[in-house]
Amino acid sequence: MSTRIGTVQILRDRIYSLDPENHALTATTVLVAPGTFDLYDDDGARFWLMRGRLNKRGTWRMGDGLFALYQWDEPSDVEVTFPSRRFGPDEWTEMLSTPSATEGADGQRIRVTIYEGDAPELQGPVAVQQPGRGAS
Repeated sequence: MSTRIGTVQILRDRIYSLDPENHALTATTVLVAPGTFDLYDDDGARFWLMRGRLNKRGTWRMGDGLFALYQWDEPSDVEVTFPSRRFGPDEWTEMLSTPSATEGADGQRIRVTIYEGDAPELQGPVAVQQPGRGAS
């Protein structure tokens, strides 16, 4: 069973694969705006749930055989909730030591907070705070 153990704060706009196990160049991606997302532990594997908008970069199927081509990342109107990749204990330690997770590093992209004691009460399936937008 997954237990909520903290939060991951996304500090800059990021692009993630909708399916964290799919590494193909044609994989569906999601644009995630800065915000705070719940961090979970599932029998030693850690992951967080994010909310973002499908990315229209590349070929975007419009239906009835019509396609649009987007050269840059552009959010669609479709909002999705999806997990990060799952990190085992060694992978988690390694990820926390990278510049993207190191407090104050030029390359910092995320901030991880682990709760001490019991986690605060969850407001919904995914608690998200985005600057200027309040809780979602």
